[in-house]
Amino acid sequence: MIKPLTSLRFFFALAVFFSHLAFLKNDLKYSRVYDSIFSEGFLGVSFFFILSGFILALNYESKFVEDRVSYKDYILGRIARIYPMHILTMLFALPLSYKVFYKYILFHITLTQSFIPDKDFYFSLNAPSWSISDEMFFYCLLPFLILFFNKNKHILTMMIASGILLIFALNIYLPASDQHYWIYVNPFIRLIDFIIGIALYKVYKYFKSLKTPLIRYANHEILSILIFIVFFVFKDKVDISYRYSIYYFIPMCLIILCFALSGDNSKQGLFSKILSNKLLVKGGEISFSFYLWHLLVIPYFQIVITKMGLNVPAEIQIILMLFLTIVISYVSFEFIEKYFNTKIKEYFKS
Repeated sequence: MIKPLTSLRFFFALAVFFSHLAFLKNDLKYSRVYDSIFSEGFLGVSFFFILSGFILALNYESKFVEDRVSYKDYILGRIARIYPMHILTMLFALPLSYKVFYKYILFHITLTQSFIPDKDFYFSLNAPSWSISDEMFFYCLLPFLILFFNKNKHILTMMIASGILLIFALNIYLPASDQHYWIYVNPFIRLIDFIIGIALYKVYKYFKSLKTPLIRYANHEILSILIFIVFFVFKDKVDISYRYSIYYFIPMCLIILCFALSGDNSKQGLFSKILSNKLLVKGGEISFSFYLWHLLVIPYFQIVITKMGLNVPAEIQIILMLFLTIVISYVSFEFIEKYFNTKIKEYFKS
């Protein structure tokens, strides 16, 4: 585990959480903050996709190349990792869509909802699970991608360049109404994020192999954060369709690379030391549960306060929603996610 990267997962999950506080649009006190800052939280998904490619390449490349893990065992490990929480949160989402859930449930069980270019499908039931559908697609391809790129090293660069050009073309020629699905949701397009993560691991491995480090950990951590802030500050100068994907590629890659290199080194920078704190690392560990729970906690909480006729200030709502999501996520992680992850693997091994 590279602790700073684990902790960063929690902060980007928080960004997604704040982006879904849409009720703030109608609050005069917070509408500007939501529109200028919180609504951009969708960038967290790009971070997760790139980080996923990086971490899986880090954990599995040598195993695939040396044939130390079978495809079956690898896939079962991935299923054990994501399905317990996905199925649980899907069941909790059913009461919110009880009239039409039968249309979508098969797609959610098979994690194929993101392949359907219809908002009613890919955002059905527990909406954030569309990205888990993408991830499962990436997981299935990972062994083949790693082995292919190892034999054809120049193809990796060409694929990334071609993918970025394709995104530019989609931005130019697609109608605005279709851009959200084809650029932000579609698994074939978002595969580019994942492949960039694999390429980033190869860059990381190169830096690690150098006898004289080129990275000055503290300086480069700060630089990567500053570059991300600059991109964020100037985001309104860029069309949202680009921000859905390629706009944040550079700052995301720099953050992942710098904190990966610093996080597994004894000469950590200040930010890596902070992010290695046990509490923040635990936040990162529960981030998957947090991500799947947050858009259930938000509507259920609002239903409850509406039914009770309560007039709760927006800031109190945010604090309570965030607190409940963290508590539920922690309990889910400790007693469901970890438990079923182990049990599923033991069952198939036996």
